[in-house]
Amino acid sequence: MEQERLLSPKQLGSIVGLSAAQIRALMNDGRLEFVEISPKTKMLTLSGWERFRKSATKVKSLDDHGSAAGPGSW
Repeated sequence: MEQERLLSPKQLGSIVGLSAAQIRALMNDGRLEFVEISPKTKMLTLSGWERFRKSATKVKSLDDHGSAAGPGSW
């Protein structure tokens, strides 16, 4: 079984296009999972990022007529 590579917030941020501070904020909010190695060392995985990305992605719904629902279209 191959083990997934652990990444620092800075490493993951550079891969996905966010700053290390943005990654840490997602971790602190409980939105992005991480592995706590010690109280000061928290690591992440790309699969954890993908789960976050899928759960955070919003898709605009369509109304019954097939057009995008916008303000005042209720």
